Amino acid sequence: MFKIYLIIVLYINILNAQKIDIKMLQDEFYNEVIKVDIYKKYFHSYLKKQCSTNDMICYIQHIKKLENWKSTKSNISLQNSLATRKRLTFIDNSYKIRLASRLNIYCKKDIFKDTQFVSVVDLNRQLFIVLLYVYDENTFYIIGSDLISSGNINREAEVKKGADHYLKTPSGIFEVTKGWRSDGKYNLDNITLAYGSKGRFIYYLGKQQTIRYNTFDKNGTKIYDKTKWKLIKDELNFAIHSHKSTAKMGTPYSHGCIRMSDELNYFLDNYLVLHRNFFKNHKWVLKYAQQPQHINNIDLLGKYIIVFDKI
Repeated sequence: MFKIYLIIVLYINILNAQKIDIKMLQDEFYNEVIKVDIYKKYFHSYLKKQCSTNDMICYIQHIKKLENWKSTKSNISLQNSLATRKRLTFIDNSYKIRLASRLNIYCKKDIFKDTQFVSVVDLNRQLFIVLLYVYDENTFYIIGSDLISSGNINREAEVKKGADHYLKTPSGIFEVTKGWRSDGKYNLDNITLAYGSKGRFIYYLGKQQTIRYNTFDKNGTKIYDKTKWKLIKDELNFAIHSHKSTAKMGTPYSHGCIRMSDELNYFLDNYLVLHRNFFKNHKWVLKYAQQPQHINNIDLLGKYIIVFDKI
């Protein structure tokens, strides 16, 4: 009986809500996050020449033109990339039911007191899921999902004395209360943008307790025998941010933070998915960080990100 009730009340679906155009939000997510990200890689020079960095309308218009090119339709590599991303981010019905069951815990605690965006991360699938919780219906609607990259504690083998450690990305529910924008500076390799392009928003979730491997002995000598590594507690300055490098999304690789594409970051930023604490009376109040370039859906402001080890 409980399972049937759960499916009826909390079943996550893709149908339209009565007052909010869910389908439009879903289409915008796919076009602005998935399509733009992939088309930028294949038509980087063309799109860069046509559009300024943050002109999403321009990108979408030119991608529509590109889709009609014969060369685009016959580009097997591009089509495979789109198909692969769809496969890796696809959420089937059994997954939706499991996710609904997990989210029901927070509904029982009365954490979501009105209609709002809610973000979920599945560390097992390396997936970031944007949902809209409609309070009157007590229903979560999936808006879209994309690949991320979280902490990889096994990379501790690479750490030299004095360098940053690789920590496990902590799980639980977190509230975004601080943030700032990336300066867009490259690392020394002139390839890596550790925090994404200039202006991308960095969501800070505070100092969080987590674990990592200790790969040094009491004398500070590196231990290379993994069987002698020990898990220890440590503290992580936990954040969600953009990242550009040769490392692919969809695989754990970070020091513990959650990395995302510039495109996903842009969507979260301009659709106010995690900006609730930065607005008061519909006015941006966060000091030292400019407000989003476009302000969409201000009545749907969210602030929670829920991280699961596995769904």
